[in-house]
Amino acid sequence: MVTNIISVQDGPRLTVSTLLKSPTAIPKRILTMSNQEFLVDSVLRNAQDAPSGSVLYFESTPLFSADDPTILDEFGEIPTTNGSLGRPLVSRVVRRAFGLRVSKTMVDRNNVDAVNVQITQIRNTMVRAWEDAFISALIANGSVQVMATDEAWSSSSSHIRQDVNSAKYLIKNAAADAAGKQKFGYIADTLIISTETEIDFLDSDEVSKPYIGNIADENLQYTGKLPQKFLGLDVLVSWRLSAYFPSGAIICQRKVFGGISDERPLQATPMYGEGGGPNGGPRESWRTDVTRASAIFFDQPLAVVLIVGVNGGNTTVSVGGRSVNLATDGPNTDLNTYPPEGDTVIAPS
Repeated sequence: MVTNIISVQDGPRLTVSTLLKSPTAIPKRILTMSNQEFLVDSVLRNAQDAPSGSVLYFESTPLFSADDPTILDEFGEIPTTNGSLGRPLVSRVVRRAFGLRVSKTMVDRNNVDAVNVQITQIRNTMVRAWEDAFISALIANGSVQVMATDEAWSSSSSHIRQDVNSAKYLIKNAAADAAGKQKFGYIADTLIISTETEIDFLDSDEVSKPYIGNIADENLQYTGKLPQKFLGLDVLVSWRLSAYFPSGAIICQRKVFGGISDERPLQATPMYGEGGGPNGGPRESWRTDVTRASAIFFDQPLAVVLIVGVNGGNTTVSVGGRSVNLATDGPNTDLNTYPPEGDTVIAPS
């Protein structure tokens, strides 16, 4: 049957009853809205499956043999060399899950908003949970490289470019041996900052300085947007970085420093009644279960540098299993607050 569209009110209406009649409609909405939302999937490579509930990996396996090739005379015997693997480690699969429930009352009252709110909340909370798991595991890893800056990035005397280039050098120069003969060949390509540091970037004269002449219209202080690239690095912003690394930034080679193995990729079950009988059973409700079971691991931790002190502070923090003293001299003696001093925030009445 053809429906004539005369005004914005015309056309078929989406109802809760319609959503329930197609048991996969709500699960598909959840999965579609969650697609490409996970930071962990953006920076970690998709590794092998983890059907046994754990992943065995080798940390910082060298790319060179332990011995140099031998120069031989005629009829000299060719020697063999032994390969080597990094430190064997195991990462355990963790299952995180949520359920969405639709009641018969929602159907009777056609409360589509209540269903949509639940879908959005489940999407956001699942994304946040895996982002928290990734950042907390990375900050606690004792094998990642750590450097501290002596100037907060909000300071007028900051040296953001120097800090970033120093971290890029540490990643590029990483080696499996002290002599530096067994280079890993990493190349940093990603900078992850918090929402607070994002503001420091947008306010920074140092960062905006090169945007002159025919690219003046790309100046951050003019556009109010972060550049897609900064010193050759993709810039990603994570609001959860502040919870686990409040005065830090992460520089890494994406898809190289670690991986995520799915025992059960993100999935959602078709809607089903909670109990036997009509109308969703004795509780008069239907539900879908959203789950993901995965293991996060960092097998190339030297492809990461944690920069400490970008938001100032005068305390000792634990990063990468090490205690780091934030600088006590200069303008960054106090942890920066947002909005900064001088801005007045009026609380709601």
